[in-house]
Formats: sequence, structure tokens, C-alpha cells
Amino acid sequence: MDYNHLSLAKFREYFSTLPVPDPASLPGKYRAAFVGPGWLRKSAGPALTLSGLGGWWGKEIHTDETAINIVLRAGTFSQCFEMKFFQEKSFIDGREGLALHYQPGNPFPWMYIVDEIRLVDGQTLLGMTLANLRGLRSLAFPFILKKVE
Repeated sequence: MDYNHLSLAKFREYFSTLPVPDPASLPGKYRAAFVGPGWLRKSAGPALTLSGLGGWWGKEIHTDETAINIVLRAGTFSQCFEMKFFQEKSFIDGREGLALHYQPGNPFPWMYIVDEIRLVDGQTLLGMTLANLRGLRSLAFPFILKKVE
């Protein structure tokens, strides 16, 4: 699939067709990729830098149903912004789903961010990032996570 030719609305439709992954199948490291319309791919890196997640490389998902972001800055990998998995109703399509909630204690705006995920194939996840705030839950931004281990 050519993810870079889908509108945000088409990503929501596509996301709704995908199965919810089994949390037990997820542990590992995932390389991230920005996808979607050109304006989104071009602005994602600078927007993440402004919000403290500059150099975002991907995520590491742990066996205890937690995760952490991996960043690459000045040639060095580090981790930041812890997340926890919740099985809950999706803000995107209303189905039971799987979401990573950034934990209290993370800097603003991250304590309000949720990454909902669905399974594309055995190695690939489609994530949709949204702010868990009234009026903003309907605006979701796509990204791809590809397992590297």
C-alpha cells in the first residue's frame, strides 16, 4: 500500500478495517515512519522537536504491556516518554481496540497523547496519534511501526 497517497480521512477508514493486535505478540523494537499527506510528513519531525520528541526513531514495546519511545539524537539512541497499553474503545472507530497512553509525569502535551494501533501484518503496525482532549479526539495522525527484531 502506498501510505503517502492517503488523506487523513482515508487513513481513518483503513485503520477501521485492520485487526486489533494481540498485546502478547507485540514486544520488540519498532522503527517508525511518518506517512500520509506531504504536509504532514514534512511537518511531523519539526512538530515533534518542538514538543520534546525530536529525533523520534521508533518505539520499544515491553512484555509488561508498557512501551517507550526511542529517539536518535547526535548519533546516540536514548529513550523517553513512557506509555502503557490499554484495551479500550477506539476514539477513531468505536471498536474495542488497543491504545498506548502516555503516562502522567510526561511533559506537556504528552500526558494527553494516545497512540491507537492496529495490525497491518506480522511485522507492521499502523498507529494513529491523537490528543485525548475534548474537541481534539477526532483529529488523528498516522504513522507506521515496523518490527526490527
